[in-house]
Amino acid sequence: MPSLQANKVWKVIEENVQRVAEDSELVPPGQKFKLTADQNRGIDELGKRLENGEKRILLKAPTGSGKTEVFFRTTIHHVLRAGGFAVVLVPTRDLARQQANYLEERLGDTDLEVAQMHAGIPPRTRRQQFDEIRAGKVQIVVGSALLLQNSGYRWMLNEASLVVVDDVNAFDEEEDLRYLHGVKTPTVFVTATPEAVGRFLRREGALDNPVLLTQMPFDSPKTEVHEERGEWGENPFRQLERADELIKQHLAVGSRIYVISRTRSRVAIMGQYMQDRYNVPVSILHGEMADTAEHRKRFRGKGPRASAGAGEDRVTMMKQFRQNAPAVLVATNLVGSGLDVPMADLVVVTDADHFGVAEIEQLLGRVGRRERSSDAFLVRGTSATPPQGLQVKANTRVRNGKVVQTFKLQPRSRRGYNPRRIV
Repeated sequence: MPSLQANKVWKVIEENVQRVAEDSELVPPGQKFKLTADQNRGIDELGKRLENGEKRILLKAPTGSGKTEVFFRTTIHHVLRAGGFAVVLVPTRDLARQQANYLEERLGDTDLEVAQMHAGIPPRTRRQQFDEIRAGKVQIVVGSALLLQNSGYRWMLNEASLVVVDDVNAFDEEEDLRYLHGVKTPTVFVTATPEAVGRFLRREGALDNPVLLTQMPFDSPKTEVHEERGEWGENPFRQLERADELIKQHLAVGSRIYVISRTRSRVAIMGQYMQDRYNVPVSILHGEMADTAEHRKRFRGKGPRASAGAGEDRVTMMKQFRQNAPAVLVATNLVGSGLDVPMADLVVVTDADHFGVAEIEQLLGRVGRRERSSDAFLVRGTSATPPQGLQVKANTRVRNGKVVQTFKLQPRSRRGYNPRRIV
């Protein structure tokens, strides 16, 4: 693209960025949005490495450091310089939708088009977008792991001029990332916790020479972490009662709150509990919910999506959470993959021992992104180790082609005890 036209595009982008920053409370009214010195350095370094022909680059940055803005600008610079289209890969449909909206808001009134590609988009629309991408009408494709798992979509990875893998640590190395091995397209891996997929990144040659971001765009107070030990097997309602005082404090100042459930089956009932107890708008989110009302109709009567979420869809729930304050979102660790909500200042993690260190770090990264104080409340001791004198009997079986493990308690002293009698 000629430099004169590129300059015009960047002028519009900067105007849009300022407007979005004010609307999203990223800057106080009247204050100009500015990139940090770290962000500018990261953009320059990524651009130079891509121009020099590097194929695998790691962008390592802590949660909340503004890495999305860095790879957004890197992607635009690359598309304007090299042409073609870029693919931004993210682990979930919710994050794909969020990142697509992020890009569309900043690219408004330019000639650069963004397309979403995930299971929440109707198949007919996806097929139409194939033609538009091949015709050069789309410059950025934001897709979920569907682009890796479905062989009919992988052509985009090979034909793109750039691939950006956001939250690479949240992808499954065996089921997803292996399809990136051998792709010749220059690829930027973005993560706060590269160790979670260290073997893959090392094999790709990206781990040992990263572009590092360390500076936070806001002078945010450090998130205060509160840990309390519950009883083994404690129900989620008792766990939430332990965080009651902290929840009330944050609701009183108009905060948004994340409540994290260990399982999908508990999300709806925990949401109802929060609604009844605190009388504030409560949204729910988990992996078996339909994306939109149209998506729910397509899956009517076909498996768990037909009834999951009590008839609610993911887009409606996230919109409700974003547009209300105070508000609560009860969800699985699905929210750990990059979801960013203004003024989310408290996260309550039930059964915290169930989650790994990297998962906890990602969940804590959902708060503490503004100048306001933030808190995290972790309930431990409810799911990791059984009480003394009891042992866990594991049962492994195959269901629908997947290995499933279940665990039941039984006394250590009673050999041959029938586990079916345990309730």
